[in-house]
Amino acid sequence: MDNILTQQEAALRSGQISDVHYSLQLKLEKGSQEYEGDSTVRFVYTGGKKGKLKVDFVSHKIEILWLNGKEETKYEKKDSFLLIPGEILQEGKNELRIHYKNLFDHSGSGFHKFTDPSDHAEYMHTDFEPFEAHRLFPSFDQPDLKAIYDLEVTGPSEWTYIHNTVPLKEEIQGNYKKIKFNTTKKFSTYLFSLIVGPYAVWEDKAGDIPLRIFCRKSLSKYMDAENLFAITKEAFGFLQNYFGVPYPYGKYDQIFVPEFNMGAMENVGAVTFSESYIFRGPRIYSEYLNRANTVYHEMVHMWFGNLVTMKWWNDLWLNESFADYLSYYSMSNGKLFPDALEHFYVREEWAYREDQLSTTHPIAGKAENTLEAISNFDGISYSKGASVLRQLMYYVGEEKFRDAMRLYFKRHAEKNTVLSDFLSCMSETSGIDIRGWSKEWLETTGVNTLSPIRQNGRLFLSQSPSENNGLLRTHALQATLFKEENGKLNEVWRKRVLVKGKETLLEETDKTEATLLLLNTEDYAYAKTYLGKDSFPILKKSLHTLQDRFARRVVWGSLWQMVRDAELSPREFLELALDQGLKESDLSVRNSHILTKALTVIDNYIPESEKRNWSDKMNAIAKEKSLLANNSEQEQILWFRILENTSKSESQLSYLKELLDEKKAIPGISMDQERRWTILARLSAYGDSESDARIEQELSKDNTDLGAKKAFLARVSVPDAKRKKEVWERFLHPKKEDSTDFLRYGMRGFQWGHQKQLLLPYVDLFFDSVISVYETRDPHFSSAFGHMMFPSYEPDSKLYNRTRDFLEQKKALPELLRKDLQQQRDDIARTLRVLEKYNK
Repeated sequence: MDNILTQQEAALRSGQISDVHYSLQLKLEKGSQEYEGDSTVRFVYTGGKKGKLKVDFVSHKIEILWLNGKEETKYEKKDSFLLIPGEILQEGKNELRIHYKNLFDHSGSGFHKFTDPSDHAEYMHTDFEPFEAHRLFPSFDQPDLKAIYDLEVTGPSEWTYIHNTVPLKEEIQGNYKKIKFNTTKKFSTYLFSLIVGPYAVWEDKAGDIPLRIFCRKSLSKYMDAENLFAITKEAFGFLQNYFGVPYPYGKYDQIFVPEFNMGAMENVGAVTFSESYIFRGPRIYSEYLNRANTVYHEMVHMWFGNLVTMKWWNDLWLNESFADYLSYYSMSNGKLFPDALEHFYVREEWAYREDQLSTTHPIAGKAENTLEAISNFDGISYSKGASVLRQLMYYVGEEKFRDAMRLYFKRHAEKNTVLSDFLSCMSETSGIDIRGWSKEWLETTGVNTLSPIRQNGRLFLSQSPSENNGLLRTHALQATLFKEENGKLNEVWRKRVLVKGKETLLEETDKTEATLLLLNTEDYAYAKTYLGKDSFPILKKSLHTLQDRFARRVVWGSLWQMVRDAELSPREFLELALDQGLKESDLSVRNSHILTKALTVIDNYIPESEKRNWSDKMNAIAKEKSLLANNSEQEQILWFRILENTSKSESQLSYLKELLDEKKAIPGISMDQERRWTILARLSAYGDSESDARIEQELSKDNTDLGAKKAFLARVSVPDAKRKKEVWERFLHPKKEDSTDFLRYGMRGFQWGHQKQLLLPYVDLFFDSVISVYETRDPHFSSAFGHMMFPSYEPDSKLYNRTRDFLEQKKALPELLRKDLQQQRDDIARTLRVLEKYNK
């Protein structure tokens, strides 16, 4: 696979190339898998006419290439780039023009094409981060060669054409439309966008900024544009003032596109979103909040990432950490989701997990090439970086932190930056030399653990390093002491604490009894926190009486870290979850920190012989709770999900079938299409004799692409050896019409824990096939295969040894595969550590 750019190549090229301007003409046809392009790249060259200039370009066929007005054949064409001899370039201004034909992509990235089966409408979208723009047009596809763009598109007149700018002029030519768009501002190639198709559209304004929302016509009945516009307006209202820089790109479009690989992408003025954010039925509060957070996150990128862009992908955190934290922070300053920072605490679990894996890396990491850059879109660059920024804001103060952002944009607008640029701005505005903080937090790995200690009547906070290094850091946080009085937990004191070294004194004379010392209340520090074992009797009796909801989150979050670290028995956690957890009044706390974690504990940290017993307990509770008539709609959604997830026995599955056939009902829960497919997949996985017929029947009512994908998932779930073999071959050798997204749905249905005997042959097949997959398929498919097809249905020492030996013996593994397998190995090791300690 040569579709890769190294940091060294990029640095060499940025020293030779400047003042880049792209002019792109595209012609699109209905029903075609091919499109026509005519692209001109104007640039200044100062390479001394030595060596060869690399131009990134994936093309099906180059019809003709001109250099400085003359047809040129003295170039080398590779699969993903061209090499232009330096001797035929001019010192100074050059013009490279290429007329070509290209094929649409079906991986979700590049220039992706999709046909809607419900109405046969065709939709196209670009997705270029980090290194895909050259799939559409020849380019210097690296973030520090910012350019301006002129786009002209000719295509069917009934299609809508969306770009980073608005059209300058439109011309109808029979059944075709020719659109010339306004010249863009300067930005990196990965932020270029073109979205095409017969989209439904909604329009509004945020002050003088035109807003539009687009989605497929077949999904328009589900689009809650009013809610999304309200979120967008609130975000603009806060961010423009906070950054001190008006929105730089004129209009702001938000387009929900099919088969998108990620949650969203911050293309300049034309943000693309996954259609998973088009809710086809009611959702729980945290899901509405998460969608709003994605809207905020992408808007923050208009400044962090688009206006000011990292020089190379090793500083990806300058985009993602800021967008991750400031999106939650901005929401917390609004009226729609003022509790956003509590949900940021939930998101940090991603960082804590990944920072304890052997694949962790510094926030300010390295990316020797664009493939390594892809692997850095992870919980470190996003969530850990965001958490560390939250602590920095707490440390220097909110106003000084804000002023540093303003200085950063003023100084570096439309430029590229590195770590030192950010540090300089922060040091200038805060009056604190931030370089020491950077070395401690941005340039190291691992998470510290903080624990309360009572010793000789004194109260201490103990800090321990991560398993991989001996580093003890400086933390700024809150600690709160709660005391049990008359059956309730009441706050005694709350202190700001600066933690340094192994021990920090909190209270000189600790005479209180029946207390709970909670570390990191309000979540200002990036650290795992434990609870003192002496507080467990209080928690088992009075946890639900704690009035501070955020504090209750931190209690449950601390308990979860202790389970994962084998410091708390999984059974003890489950007992607490099914007692105090059921008394939790807040649904988002109960869902994120208690019931979801209880299911994870049962799946991962409970011996096989006990799993069904605990699952049955949760199923019975969910069934009982779901039949209470006074529950809110969101509570009913939560209980139905638990009920469906834990249905495994004949009687439990029979009840699901009765719900599906509407012979029985749960108050407030309609058997909508999504729930019908979810139940059908489970019935199929447990060998229901009617499953195939039911799938066909359901498909006749749901002719959407999602219907086809969920039908595929349900069929793959059936415990049939012949079917598993056929679909395995399809994953390795897909049909022409199979998109990456379609195949992902099949992968989700392939492995069910109770089908272990049926799946045993695929342990060898996985290890035999996985290298070829990563070497020949796109990164999104490869990563899906590596995660979803890894045989992790019941981790044991044999699988651990097999994975470890494979990694040790195969020295030349693709880097993405090595990282994915190392993470799988580490997860198995953690699971085995918990099982071995508590399965005695």
